[in-house]
Amino acid sequence: MQYSPLGSTGLTVSKLCFGTLTIGPLQRSFSPSVGGRILAAALERGINLVDTAQLYRTYEHIAWALKSTDCEPVVVSKSYAYTAKDMEAAVLEARQHLGEHIPLVFLLHEQESEHTLRGHWPALEYLLQAQTKGMVQGIGISTHYIRAVEAAAALPEIQVISPLINRSGVGIVDGSRDEMLAACQTAVAQGKTLFAMKPLGGGHLMAQRRLALQYLRDQSWLTSTAVGMKSEQEVAYNVALFSGECVDEGFVEFDRVLHVDSWCTGCAACERACAQQAIRVRQGRAVNDPDRCVFCGYCGAACPEFAIKVI
Repeated sequence: MQYSPLGSTGLTVSKLCFGTLTIGPLQRSFSPSVGGRILAAALERGINLVDTAQLYRTYEHIAWALKSTDCEPVVVSKSYAYTAKDMEAAVLEARQHLGEHIPLVFLLHEQESEHTLRGHWPALEYLLQAQTKGMVQGIGISTHYIRAVEAAAALPEIQVISPLINRSGVGIVDGSRDEMLAACQTAVAQGKTLFAMKPLGGGHLMAQRRLALQYLRDQSWLTSTAVGMKSEQEVAYNVALFSGECVDEGFVEFDRVLHVDSWCTGCAACERACAQQAIRVRQGRAVNDPDRCVFCGYCGAACPEFAIKVI
């Protein structure tokens, strides 16, 4: 496994990051012990960067893995909080589950533009204070938007940017892959550290998995790439690929499906939560457009009836 400095945070992280969204209740709904075992296998194979979020509800899975290994990874978490009070609660929640000794990087979740960054400024100011106190080791944003990368690149307060980027550009809301690449490289030139998300486009690039992962592995300006993994077999495959080893192309991957349960009320909360415009209410029920969906599970998190899930 290769490792790189995480920008100005003073941390060193693996080029492959374990994305925990897949193992949590928004997707596979693994118990903390089942999901934790998969994560523990990744840590033991050299992955030392773990991506999560308040929304994902996977802190218990990470805590289980930490208790079962001697590894102490860097954890990146995210919150939609826009007030200092709510961001303080988010950081304390993470610290309560993970422990004070685990290096923690905290991001503003799913920023869209300079406007949303300004709207979340009190939360960012709290993170700056928390970093001064040693409660977090790095701060930044995650985003599916080119214009948010551009806005964050211009802010000296931001250290880390986690953009959606992949070989085909699927999931980028406001432009093309090449436009996102240009924005990312501008951010790197401004001293930001970047780690990518959605390298497989939420499953859309699974048929070209090796090429899709190699595409981001070969981007020298990327510090790391977050990949969702739901089995020890996937962990072994991804670690081998990111380590430059030969991989078993006989590896079988199951397609992801966005499932809407029969008790959906058609309230349209999912529709409002979907940046990809991939889910719409039709005849009183949520309907998914698989060609637009990146299988992030955020629609499920917004559903008050718990009627939507990636499986």
